[in-house]
Amino acid sequence: MESKKDIQLLILPGLGGDHRMAHSQLTLPYECITPDYIPFEKGESLVDYSYRFYAHILNVHTIDLDRPFFIAGYSLGSAIGMELAKYLPVRGLILIGGPMSGRVIRLIPRLFGKYFCWWLPLWVYRSAEIFVAPVMRLVSGISEHEIKLAGVMYHELARGLFREGYRALVEWPGCDVDVPFIRIHGEFDQIITCPKPGDHVRIIPRTKHLVGQARPKPVNAAIEQFITRVMTENA
Repeated sequence: MESKKDIQLLILPGLGGDHRMAHSQLTLPYECITPDYIPFEKGESLVDYSYRFYAHILNVHTIDLDRPFFIAGYSLGSAIGMELAKYLPVRGLILIGGPMSGRVIRLIPRLFGKYFCWWLPLWVYRSAEIFVAPVMRLVSGISEHEIKLAGVMYHELARGLFREGYRALVEWPGCDVDVPFIRIHGEFDQIITCPKPGDHVRIIPRTKHLVGQARPKPVNAAIEQFITRVMTENA
């Protein structure tokens, strides 16, 4: 079996984040690849976006497709990771606080994404920067350092990416998963319905949506256990 350093782990950010969102998982003993998203086109589906993003990743990032390759994603990144698995030879998927389709997004955020977010002008999203920190303090359960980082990432986000990404995720019908996967989910996720415990699910107790940032130690342990199991089974 290959050593852990031979394993590549592509980590995809959540909505409103960039490569810095992965900092708590960079202690994992793999070669971590942390891309930023390209802009969404207006009205673009998550399926079409993911294919463009796949081409972008291969052009910009050094990925050795002959080495073991896994994808991890936070929330939106989970959905994009599932779509990328159609094109990339992944050994497994790690879905961190992510949905299996837009239908499992909770009612209020789903209705906002379906009926409101797509027509609001971009200046509304830019003006909303002042609310990022207070809202995160109220609902996220993450540290002050993570809250400040979230504000910086949102400020530097490409115009329109949040609006179009939100809409595309809510409209996403899901897709088949033909490789081993694990869902790592916060017990009290207020954005995406928490899945029932099972063979593919690891619930982190007393944790909300941003589980990878709020509870990095158990999340990283679950990731390592999953990758080790998959690599052992394929040895």
